[in-house]
Amino acid sequence: MMDLIAIEHIKQLKARYFRGIDTCNLNLLRSVLAPEVKISFDSPTYQFELNGIEDAIAFYRSNFTNRRFGMHNGHTPEITVHGDTATGLWYLNDLFINLDEQTLLNGSAIYEDHYIKIEDEWRILRTGYKRLLEMIGPLDTQWQITSQPIN
Repeated sequence: MMDLIAIEHIKQLKARYFRGIDTCNLNLLRSVLAPEVKISFDSPTYQFELNGIEDAIAFYRSNFTNRRFGMHNGHTPEITVHGDTATGLWYLNDLFINLDEQTLLNGSAIYEDHYIKIEDEWRILRTGYKRLLEMIGPLDTQWQITSQPIN
């Protein structure tokens, strides 16, 4: 039988992960990632891995700022629970604006996650995506873009 309560908790966990990234809230990200988290990103323009919570926090601190920011939307989760572990697939649609390089990225990807229950709280143990689509181009000079991270 499906563990619908665990699935709902994991959905909320992933929502907090996306919110933590988009609001540059490092404390929120610490609360959703396992200490030994592994993160990988696979795109036509970049591939890299992060190992451990400190590596992840350093990455988010330097790459999501008031000059480089995004909007991450996770959809249509496919979550399977196995006791105190779980796996999930998420469809990602995202935007990333880089004011330093004056570029806009619009993309989609599939996130593959592994979750673990630590002291009765679900955490992300492994996460990462493989890009399906990536469009990068110059920002339109007529656009007025502002950002205010919410911590």
